[in-house]
Amino acid sequence: MANILKIVFLGIVGFALLVFFTAEKPKQVVLDDNVRNIVKYTSLPQMYELVGENKDVKKESLFKKNEQALIVVGNHDSLAVIKDLPKFFKIDIPYVMVANISTAPWFVKKMFIPGKLEELNKDSKIPMIYDFNGDMINILNVVDHSKTKFIAYLLTKEGTISKIYEGFVKEGALDGTMNEEEKKKALLPLVKLIK
Repeated sequence: MANILKIVFLGIVGFALLVFFTAEKPKQVVLDDNVRNIVKYTSLPQMYELVGENKDVKKESLFKKNEQALIVVGNHDSLAVIKDLPKFFKIDIPYVMVANISTAPWFVKKMFIPGKLEELNKDSKIPMIYDFNGDMINILNVVDHSKTKFIAYLLTKEGTISKIYEGFVKEGALDGTMNEEEKKKALLPLVKLIK
């Protein structure tokens, strides 16, 4: 009888440990847009891995204190359109793209995505953050990881970061399903907000 009790006890402990170590980290609850807007310059990560760069860069080289900046988070198809923003419109404030790839499997992020992003961004002079661990998307409270969506944030001179626009592109934009006019049309509402 004592052996059966030991087995049952060890089984319960083993199951509890299995659940504890394999359960997903709880997602941060965002109550409303006001909570989402309480993001400060000081909350941003100190170092960034950029697509096509061999070394990490400091926060201050991407986001200058007391200066406005546009931060656009995209994934797959949307990045293919976002990178062409200066091709269609004159943008007076600096902007940075964030590759929202943190939900991809580890081996895909290591083996396949870096080359694809370098190829995508090769003719662009816009810095693209390779958000491997999801540091930026967690700080910005990005919960939608669809490949056709992009989300724009404005970093103000006062150091606050607010979401200003959510847009969509056609599926397959990375492979050329959108012509120049369609790309321009998808970006125009964002440009109107920052002019």
